[in-house]
Amino acid sequence: MDNISIFLFLITSISLFAGAVWLMFSAANSKPVRDYNAGRLSGIWTTSVKKAVHPEMVDVKPGEQLMGVTFEEKPTSCDLEEYRDLQSRIEELRMELEGEEDDDDDEEEEDDGGDVIVRV
Repeated sequence: MDNISIFLFLITSISLFAGAVWLMFSAANSKPVRDYNAGRLSGIWTTSVKKAVHPEMVDVKPGEQLMGVTFEEKPTSCDLEEYRDLQSRIEELRMELEGEEDDDDDEEEEDDGGDVIVRV
């Protein structure tokens, strides 16, 4: 009985070790890690053409190196006229909402305080 438990322990240990090595290897070869190592996550990256998949890439031969750029669009300023239009629209909506709230208050007052009618 003692030899069987040692054998099972060794089999379990070896399989766990093999699984851990495989997990580390597959994580190191994953797409996010490859993109990070290639510099794609920094915004400027290069890649090699494997096959032309887009009509605009008809003249590009496999093996040619292309450069790509990822732009982050962040507006740094706004037009003053657009800002005024937006503020006026916000004020119009605020006035409409305040008018609707007044109507709701009138309706609540008409229900006689919400007393429950009990019939005996």
